[in-house]
Amino acid sequence: MGKYRVSSIGTGRDRFAPVHEAREGCAMSLNAYDLSAGLFIRGLTNLKTQLKKAEDPAAASGRGEEALLAAQLAVEERVRGAAGDAQSDLHMYTLAAQIHWAAEGARLAIAQLLGAPSVPAANDARSFADLHQRLDATIAYLRDIAPGDLEAGLDREIVIEHRRGSMRSKGSQFLIAFAIPHFFYHVTTAYGILRNQGVQLTMGDFLGNWGTS
Repeated sequence: MGKYRVSSIGTGRDRFAPVHEAREGCAMSLNAYDLSAGLFIRGLTNLKTQLKKAEDPAAASGRGEEALLAAQLAVEERVRGAAGDAQSDLHMYTLAAQIHWAAEGARLAIAQLLGAPSVPAANDARSFADLHQRLDATIAYLRDIAPGDLEAGLDREIVIEHRRGSMRSKGSQFLIAFAIPHFFYHVTTAYGILRNQGVQLTMGDFLGNWGTS
């Protein structure tokens, strides 16, 4: 795939031009690390900023952090699976659980790409401090990954086991079609819960300092 730049003017096809037409310094080259660990680090760092903004309003409102971390977009319901077993509607996870799975989703996805699947950590955070610790630990883990180690992961066969069987794909397909959407599913839902609970966040809080970092 060729490298492309995005023009700040024009519409439609004019907005995309091959890199050889771009001025020096305008092109961006992406690698496996940028598209996986680097992307997850940015999302989790922005999530930490949102969580910090939530701490003061939670204390001032009298609800306390326990109530905020237990908040959901809607009341959780149980649905019946094909085998008749009760399954939790994942859309209705609490704020604490959404943040937990954003961090765990990033960590486990990278482990899959590295060929070293690991067991998910317990979803047992009960405070802002617990969640910050979880986020910090995950960010530190991602920063320690050698970029070159992830390149081979794009061609590795990934096998995801779940209650209905298993799914197989190349690492590149796993990253683009599952790991990244799964990560932002939880990050976005956490943001939505915070806004729904009255925390004054903006799109800038979600995007972070994207222009320089």
